[in-house]
Amino acid sequence: MALLWSPESWSERLAELEANSGDLKEAPLRRDVRSLGMLLGEVLREQAGDDLFAHVEALRQGTIRRRDAEAHGNEEEAARHAVVAIDLVHSLPAERATLLTRAFAFYFELINLAETNHRKRRRIALRLNGEAAHQRGSLAGTLCEMRRVGISVEEALDWLKRVLIVPVFTAHPTEVARRSVMFKRRRIGEFLAALDRIPIPEQDMARLEELVLAEITSLWQTDEVRSRRPTVYDEIKMGLDYYDVSIFETLPNLYREISEALQASYGLEIEPLDLPQVLIFGSWIGGDRDGNPFVTPQVTRDAIQLARGHLLTYYEGQLQKIIDLLTTSAQQQPVSEQLQKRLYSYIVQVNAPDGEIFGQQYEFEYYRRFAICIKARSWQRCCPVTATWKTS
Repeated sequence: MALLWSPESWSERLAELEANSGDLKEAPLRRDVRSLGMLLGEVLREQAGDDLFAHVEALRQGTIRRRDAEAHGNEEEAARHAVVAIDLVHSLPAERATLLTRAFAFYFELINLAETNHRKRRRIALRLNGEAAHQRGSLAGTLCEMRRVGISVEEALDWLKRVLIVPVFTAHPTEVARRSVMFKRRRIGEFLAALDRIPIPEQDMARLEELVLAEITSLWQTDEVRSRRPTVYDEIKMGLDYYDVSIFETLPNLYREISEALQASYGLEIEPLDLPQVLIFGSWIGGDRDGNPFVTPQVTRDAIQLARGHLLTYYEGQLQKIIDLLTTSAQQQPVSEQLQKRLYSYIVQVNAPDGEIFGQQYEFEYYRRFAICIKARSWQRCCPVTATWKTS
């Protein structure tokens, strides 16, 4: 069987990415939707039988014919196809109708993933073509338009200082999907993004298609919703999952994008850390007293502590990356006297002799030792009793 995502030529695939309009621009989205639909069809035949797949195809094709008839103004033919579809659904036993509904729900979920991937793809295309600064509604496009109408960079920065967006993580059970289901959807999205790489060796592409098929199969075999009512602590854990994808990954990129947009539109070079704060997050999770008898003061304290611990764990990971990267040795490049003084003061603050923190490691790598002290201080403040100084 030919690979679903395999191109006729890689130059054609690159042309799709560079296209600004027309069919070529939408070709990758159509390919993703078609390929995901074919993989879902394989799963339906394997997991639920050929009869269900035949019913799904009959209903899908009938819907397409009805839409085409409506587009051509043929109301009588459109109504006939609608009646056929209704009769098909009504003729099925409840159990089979439930599976049919589930199959279409899966199809639309996969389409949503394909559309999300296409939006990311188009953003890359705009940057490749140098048109990101002119995209209507984008930050860069807005700043370019502000400059065009005579708004100075000083005015733009002053307006930016008055902007503060506060998304709030809610505790209401509006998200019925389980964490495991959301994780699987995210993995399919990551595989779709990997399939956009140019070029991909045929073996790697085959492996990615197998992974997508396996994930769709696993989703079909997984309960979409919980079998019991979620506890407040379930909501807290789900909220912490969003921290990773909505805060830790997104926030640095947002400020970097603002910095790059100011440079592109006004020629202003400003570091992301020097920008005004435009986004902070709030949370009701574990603190919503609106009719939930299970949200107690202790639950609120636990929610805050869990969020704090999650954040500190992320910071610890980032600090460890810095420790791994800052390998500069004083024997190769001298360090400032200020750094040496600050390093000594940090060693004193953590109340540990030099040997207990570093052992025999990093003898001349003062930047590394400095980062290790920061890591030690953060955990000493969080867990003063159990904190240990490890260089990892």
